Parts: sequence; structure tokens; C-alpha cells
Amino acid sequence: MAKSIASRVPELIAAVAAVVGLVVYLITSTTGYLAGKAMNVLPIVCTVLAVVALLAAVAVGSRLGELANDALLIASEVLLVVSFALFTLDRVSLAADIYFIPVNYPASEQTALNISLVGVVAYLVAIVLLIVKAFTAKATSGTASITIEDGTVPAVA
Repeated sequence: MAKSIASRVPELIAAVAAVVGLVVYLITSTTGYLAGKAMNVLPIVCTVLAVVALLAAVAVGSRLGELANDALLIASEVLLVVSFALFTLDRVSLAADIYFIPVNYPASEQTALNISLVGVVAYLVAIVLLIVKAFTAKATSGTASITIEDGTVPAVA
């Protein structure tokens, strides 16, 4: 069991980072400068589905087949990329107002952007961790070993 959990650390950290990104998205969308503006619910749905898929992969991953584990990992990765893209696109107008039209913008607008950057980084951490996990998960399978029973060293031609 300990080996199973140890091999699932990237998924657990990615799930925590995704939840942090979601919380930041919710806070910045409902308070401060963006309070009262329309909020896109698709990043919320995608993040929740991705976290559920990651937690399912951690909880029952050892009982699932290799294909199901890969499907859960890829599905959660795609959902987090969608959440990241939508979160970032929702904040483009803030960045444009602050960095490209730096005249008379309220301080709360810059605060909303700065806090949103924390959420964007949290999503990026989750995405990168899952990409690394996807490429390193198969490294231990398929390894070959040579066993010499009589104690002699095999000849190399």
C-alpha cells in the first residue's frame, strides 16, 4: 500500500494544486474588482471532474487496468488544460487594462490580476506534474534483467 501511495504522489500534488487554482478562481471571480461580473462555470466543472478523476486513479488505480489508469490520467490532464485556458482567457482583459492601457485603472483591478496569477501558476503546476507523470509512469515496466545461475560472467562478443 505504501508503494502504491508513493507512486501516486504526483497525482495527489496535482489534485491539491488544481483545488488551489479553483479556489483562487472562485475568490477572484466573486470578490473585489470582478464581483458582480459574469463568471464562467466551465472551469469549475472541468476542475472538479479532473480532481475526481485523479482521486479515483489514486484510490482504485491498483485495481484498474493499465488502460483505465492512462485514460483517467489523460482525461484529468485535458480537463485541467481546459480549466487553465478558460481561467487565463477570463483574465486577459485585466492584464490588457493594466499593462497596455496603464491609465486610471483601479487598484482593485491590479489586485485581482495579481491574485489570479497565483491561480494560473497553481494550474500550471498541476498540468506539468501530470505531464511528467504521464511520461515517467511507464519507466519501471518492461525492464530486463539477466540472471546468471552458475556464477560465471557472460561472455560479450
